[in-house]
Amino acid sequence: MFCAAAAELATFGAVAPFLSLLADPAQTSRYPFLQSLLHAIGRQSGDADVILAAATVFAIVAMCAAAVRMFVSWLGFKSTFDIGADIGAEVYRRTLYQPYKFHIFHNTSEIIAGLNKTQTIVAGVISPLIQSANAVIVSVAILIALIYVDAVAATLCGVGFTLIYLAVTVTTGVRLRANSKMIAENEVRRVQAVQEGLGGIRDILLDGAQEVYIARFMDIERARRSAQAANYFISGSPRHLIESVGMILIVALAYWLSLRPSGLSEAVPVLGALAIGAQRLLPQMQMIYFCCAALNANASSLTDVVALLEKPLPENDTMSSSVDRLDFKSDIILRDVTFRYHDDSPDAVRNVSLRIRRGDRVGFIGATGSGKSTLIDLITGLLEPTSGVIEVDGRRLGPKSHKAWQRCIAHVPQSIYLADATIAENIAFGADVRHIDMERVRMAAKKAQVDEFIDTLPNQYQTLVGERGVRLSGGQRQRIGLTRALYKQTDILILDEATSALDDATENAVMRGIESLSRDVTVLVVAHRISTLRDCDIVLELKDGHLVREARYHELDYRPSSMSA
Repeated sequence: MFCAAAAELATFGAVAPFLSLLADPAQTSRYPFLQSLLHAIGRQSGDADVILAAATVFAIVAMCAAAVRMFVSWLGFKSTFDIGADIGAEVYRRTLYQPYKFHIFHNTSEIIAGLNKTQTIVAGVISPLIQSANAVIVSVAILIALIYVDAVAATLCGVGFTLIYLAVTVTTGVRLRANSKMIAENEVRRVQAVQEGLGGIRDILLDGAQEVYIARFMDIERARRSAQAANYFISGSPRHLIESVGMILIVALAYWLSLRPSGLSEAVPVLGALAIGAQRLLPQMQMIYFCCAALNANASSLTDVVALLEKPLPENDTMSSSVDRLDFKSDIILRDVTFRYHDDSPDAVRNVSLRIRRGDRVGFIGATGSGKSTLIDLITGLLEPTSGVIEVDGRRLGPKSHKAWQRCIAHVPQSIYLADATIAENIAFGADVRHIDMERVRMAAKKAQVDEFIDTLPNQYQTLVGERGVRLSGGQRQRIGLTRALYKQTDILILDEATSALDDATENAVMRGIESLSRDVTVLVVAHRISTLRDCDIVLELKDGHLVREARYHELDYRPSSMSA
């Protein structure tokens, strides 16, 4: 920044002598450096030689100053986008490390919009701030140089331009902040509209509902773009007014200087220096104003990004990949565990007490909303009990031990998430591609009864599955998800209706593969079909968040209607 200011001062230091000599070459004696230069290059002190030498010096200084300004500009932009990259990564990091409950109550469109807003902050806040800081320093340097040339004229110009920009900033601030709020809100709605349209594309195509979603998107986009257009106009429009005022001031100044006894011959260097100074000063003042306008125009987006950056980062989660697996030896015990999602909401799980020994096969059944999945989330440590205690080998499970405990668990949900990557990458989900153990991948695929299908594919385990596994059937996606869990080789395997999309024959084969696992592996099964639980040591029935019954599989035949999932 100070280098840029020095470059501006050097330019003015060269322009004034050049204009003075251009008006009167006989003033060479006032500039010893120029006389030495003429002597060194073997030139005389004629008018043409003097003007040529002065022009050469001025050109060299101007080119050097331009090079310095270019370097400062490059450094500013590089710093801006480096900061932007750090902010974006930190927002994403803090989002991923938020507890599961946070993600339950936040729409993904809010998170994606928040990440998108980091780019807005880079272009609309950080970059203007860095450039305006540079502009302030350069403006001060230019004003000092202009005051040296003509103190009265420079002071009048500086004060006049500043007052105009201050007046515009004050009068437009409210409108800019209102537009900022509209833009931030519509960014979330925009992302949500796109997600809903693409996420429901099958139904949209079948129902012919494309125009409904297009119209919804266009309404959001028009309101957003209209507010952006207004903000850009407000941010840039004062420049045209100031330029006109500046031209009028230069003309008025020329007339005033012409009235002096020395006439225009002495006024020309002053006018030239002031004109060049104004030409360099106005963009700097416009940049300072633009920064103020940008801060108002992006205030809501900045607030949203700062809110994401202020999300607490649990100390025990910051290095989750380096946490050692908990040594699970004996049992899991729940003592009077109760959980509710809100303080004013009913209990999702109420006073549940149970014991799961290592190596047990435990089934969970109950009607929709009975609390099965919530209970599983409590056991895995994704949710914290509102009251009650969960113990693992006699030690209370809490935030400090969650990560070590979760490394013991492999979970297969009913809805499998597959990345737009290869089958092998999806099986070894979360692992570095370079460190995937293909032998483990194949063994897990065989146990999940999906190896034969994969072998029929042209690229086998390197086959791309498409976004969310769209190129696979529902049953194939579930088996890939089951393979992923088996690949982890954990102490606890949780199947949350993980075979619901499989036909009976495939499900039976998969469950036989699960049963063949070592008895050191504890298996928890939430089932849609009672037949899935035939190999379970115990079956737990939940109703309205209560554990109402413990039974063995053969006892379920006496109450089939009550055991429907």
